[in-house]
Amino acid sequence: MRNRKGPKLLSEKKYNSTMIAKLEEIAIAEMPYFNIWPYVSKLKSAKIISKKIKDYELVHKVYRSSTGEFEHIFLSSGKENRFVVIVVDRIKKKIIGYSHFDLKGKYDLVA
Repeated sequence: MRNRKGPKLLSEKKYNSTMIAKLEEIAIAEMPYFNIWPYVSKLKSAKIISKKIKDYELVHKVYRSSTGEFEHIFLSSGKENRFVVIVVDRIKKKIIGYSHFDLKGKYDLVA
């Protein structure tokens, strides 16, 4: 029987390590050159995001590091100013995990 791993929740340390370079917003049309939606399906199966987010491919914003190494893809969570962020390693061409992001709690900002 195959061991199916669920989506990986990144530690704060690991998440912060992907933010060393400046993050710049990019157009959603410039999103990763590979398909993130199978991973989003795993997030839905693990009840991390709602079915609506996956079905309608609700990407809120995408940020790319100035070095081009990482992308942070913000998915709506269904809760105001809270997001699920998928972190993509563009060099290794893989998703390294996800994190919860509370815009109000972390930066005292609102979207």
